[in-house]
Amino acid sequence: MAFWFLLVDVVAGHPFYTPAILGSAATIGLRDPDLVVISIQSVGAYTAFHLLAFFAVGVVASVLAHEAEKSLHVLWLVVEFFLIFEFAFYAAVGLVFAPLLAELAWINVAVGNFIAAAGMGYYLWHAHPTIGEQLAAPSEG
Repeated sequence: MAFWFLLVDVVAGHPFYTPAILGSAATIGLRDPDLVVISIQSVGAYTAFHLLAFFAVGVVASVLAHEAEKSLHVLWLVVEFFLIFEFAFYAAVGLVFAPLLAELAWINVAVGNFIAAAGMGYYLWHAHPTIGEQLAAPSEG
């Protein structure tokens, strides 16, 4: 996801702008995109927060995938967790960063989120092959 935003920012001509604007909004309460200064502090603060947040999400998703291997019914919890996380993410971005959203194209955020979710899903699918085997097996009913 970070590489996606770096690519978007480089193409737009201002590398590290996205983490700088989000980091400045989160750490110093910046609400005016014209005042964004791309600095190691703002980029670092947001990157650290982002890594910690997605580490936590990854741990929860991994635990749920491990449990889904034991009982396929838990897979619904995984799906619900993902949907709730996505809703909460977009709600938080909309509430916390509302004044800055004109600067951040929603499609870029959605693509970045899709890349992160697809990467995590790909990893979990291959790390927990029993889930796929259970889904492919004919149901006993």
